[in-house]
Amino acid sequence: MNINGKEIQQISETEFMFEGNRSTIINGNTIYVVAYGEHTTEIAVTHQKVCEMLATHIQGKVNYLIDLNKCGKNSPEARNIWKEMSQYEKTRKVATYGLNPVARVVASFVIGTYKNNNLRFFKTKEEALDWLSK
Repeated sequence: MNINGKEIQQISETEFMFEGNRSTIINGNTIYVVAYGEHTTEIAVTHQKVCEMLATHIQGKVNYLIDLNKCGKNSPEARNIWKEMSQYEKTRKVATYGLNPVARVVASFVIGTYKNNNLRFFKTKEEALDWLSK
């Protein structure tokens, strides 16, 4: 499958990979995104499309768990796309986590421009999952 010029590998009905990035449904209502490398506008749009496809398999509101540990810089357009995704009507909460400095900068920039409190940054996956479960 090809989305936005990127070759997408479908692992299962609820899991996709492209260019080191992985998106899968966990815990019934959470889309778990492992972001890899620098995120251009094209990569962010591809993530957006994959997440939209996965969201069709979830009844009700969707949580996002985004692992930024292996993520590089995000273009300004990519940051806007991530922000848009967090504002979808179907989005319940977005938990990002990661210990690398780039992840912290990316997350703090996006969160700093966001007015709702359904988007938070955590140091660990466990902290993020705990917050999503509440």
